[in-house]
Amino acid sequence: MATSSAKSADQDSGAAAGARTDDITADIRQLREDIAKLAEDLRRTGTKSVSRARQAARDSAEEWQDDVSEAVREKPLTALALALGAGWLLGMIMRR
Repeated sequence: MATSSAKSADQDSGAAAGARTDDITADIRQLREDIAKLAEDLRRTGTKSVSRARQAARDSAEEWQDDVSEAVREKPLTALALALGAGWLLGMIMRR
């Protein structure tokens, strides 16, 4: 009788261990799915952020270009003097 009790206890613990293993396997599968979804969401968010930053930089550059063009039209001699001065300074730096 003691032997059948021990066998029954071993079978019960084996069944419980099998059930726990199945639960852990299911949990791991669910975690993998969740991580894949999270990675996809992060990729989409990153893509949107890059697109917004690119557009903001483009808008800023266009605005700066318009401002410079307007300043050159308003004061062409000043713009020419600045360009000559910058060229001379750059030439002096590059010579050394």
